[in-house]
Amino acid sequence: MNNTKICKKTNQMYSIGEVAKLCNVSRKTLRFYEQLGLLKPDHVSEENSYRYYTEETMNSIPVIKYYKQMGFKLQEMKGVQHSGDYFFQENIFLTKLEELKLEERRIRNSYTAVSDWLGLIREGTLASENKLQSVNVKYFEQENYVFLEQEFCHNYMDAVINIPWVNYLEEQNCAITGPVILRFEDCEAGDFQCSKMMIMQKPIGVPNPKMPRRNIGGQMFLSSYHIGNLANLAQQYKKMQAWAKENNYQCKNEVYQRYVIDYWSTMNVDNFVVELLIPAEKIRV
Repeated sequence: MNNTKICKKTNQMYSIGEVAKLCNVSRKTLRFYEQLGLLKPDHVSEENSYRYYTEETMNSIPVIKYYKQMGFKLQEMKGVQHSGDYFFQENIFLTKLEELKLEERRIRNSYTAVSDWLGLIREGTLASENKLQSVNVKYFEQENYVFLEQEFCHNYMDAVINIPWVNYLEEQNCAITGPVILRFEDCEAGDFQCSKMMIMQKPIGVPNPKMPRRNIGGQMFLSSYHIGNLANLAQQYKKMQAWAKENNYQCKNEVYQRYVIDYWSTMNVDNFVVELLIPAEKIRV
């Protein structure tokens, strides 16, 4: 076939450059479509390897763009050029809808986690810059947490960057958000020399219903931030106990350590911010 037979005016065939310009795609993209077997040229010149496309073939490009917009991968569109009813099959769309639902859930979970993380950074920065270490009384709405009971080896890095906990969440296909919370009991001495702890985090999405849960909140708490090295946490806890005694509050024999800025964000222990929470009730005198 010579060039006069394949020119635009006679047989309505378009060079790769013309197709790229008319359809607002690059030549590289058209060659990639060809490589995938998605959009093959109708003629390739033996003399110079120039590619030419009919108008019908060129009209497949807007179709490809639209289905790409809907979330179809290029690899899923093979055959569209030569199969007029390729996207007329209901099962293809049903399958894609299920995939998009999963992707939508993943993005929603990621958005929530990133948003909550940003909130923790802002909270910790505010507490640190203003040296907010006074004791306060707060009411927390009740929230549901997944948890795992563990031995406490007095190593806060291992407790917070908790590999068994992360593995457990992955096994249960459970996405989480917000701060790590460590719960301790029997800490009357205030030195946290406990042998047991409970690690907790807030689940998002649709966690495994068989996972054990625990509620936190629905009551008053004594609250105080600890800023700096975690080795000094016990001092802040003793300060809170003394405040409770002076102000007629009865504390439960448990404490929650809510990690705002910690090993997940920085290895500089001077920047750590942990909120200590002790369930407490006002004593009527």
